[in-house]
Amino acid sequence: MAENWQQETEMSNAFWLKLIIKIALKLPRWSVRLLLHPIVLFFLLIATEKRHASYHYLSKVLSYPPKIWHVYKHFYWFSAVLLDRVYFLTNQHSYFDLSFAHRQEVIDSFNEHPGQFFLSGHYGSVEALKTQAMNKHYEIKPVIKLDHNPTIVSLLKELNPEFYEGVIPYKGLETTFEIYENLKKGTSIALLADRPIGGSKTLLVNFLGDQIPLPEGIFEMILRFPYPINFFFSQYLGGNRYRVEYFQIELSKTDTPQILAQKFADHLALQCKNSPYNWFNFYTYWITSSHET
Repeated sequence: MAENWQQETEMSNAFWLKLIIKIALKLPRWSVRLLLHPIVLFFLLIATEKRHASYHYLSKVLSYPPKIWHVYKHFYWFSAVLLDRVYFLTNQHSYFDLSFAHRQEVIDSFNEHPGQFFLSGHYGSVEALKTQAMNKHYEIKPVIKLDHNPTIVSLLKELNPEFYEGVIPYKGLETTFEIYENLKKGTSIALLADRPIGGSKTLLVNFLGDQIPLPEGIFEMILRFPYPINFFFSQYLGGNRYRVEYFQIELSKTDTPQILAQKFADHLALQCKNSPYNWFNFYTYWITSSHET
């Protein structure tokens, strides 16, 4: 049964985060990455529920039964992407080799529709979109629930206050009006659509053999507002490589929130199968599972 992800404790520790950030600002990236291994091992040993969630997810996307070292790699990729946020937010882009798929088509579409929706999940690095994807020719504001990971948000905000000035804090229904006003001004909106928010209504979709709840309000809003929609996924490929892929979504008059939510889940599932260690939902996200009787 799905749990409320907002009730989950952060897979982080203020002391370790502060230490890693300070070291990251003084030492080369490759040397800081070595320090992630003992930290990841620590969390692997103590985070029983997150370890169980990783096993469950990896059993859906790997072609063989996952072992403890696969879970370790899953945790490590999460920590590596989290570390790279430090470099993205301090504009140290020279560390990274970024590639893009279908990027030019999206840039060209901004000439006619500067305000668009960009939907993704907790997959890879959203910062790659915010800091690099459009070379800042067009403004993209992510909607973020700032009160869920206050430790991480506070520390990263210190690194780049300007970055967090360019986000829309999630405030419930009020946020919908703020999103609409930004779209009218030609500002695009990025949303993470793979987790329900609080006690809001959800839609059950099929995802990797499970049924999972997605936030109904996001998909209702997108169908209500007359703006183009894109799915994007920023894969971490290991080392210093990231790949951002865009999908321009054509809507039909018969699309419902349920149909759109399933389209999103299908795209996300394909990305997870192609690069399994990029999806970072370490909680019981499923309602029913094909493994359950």
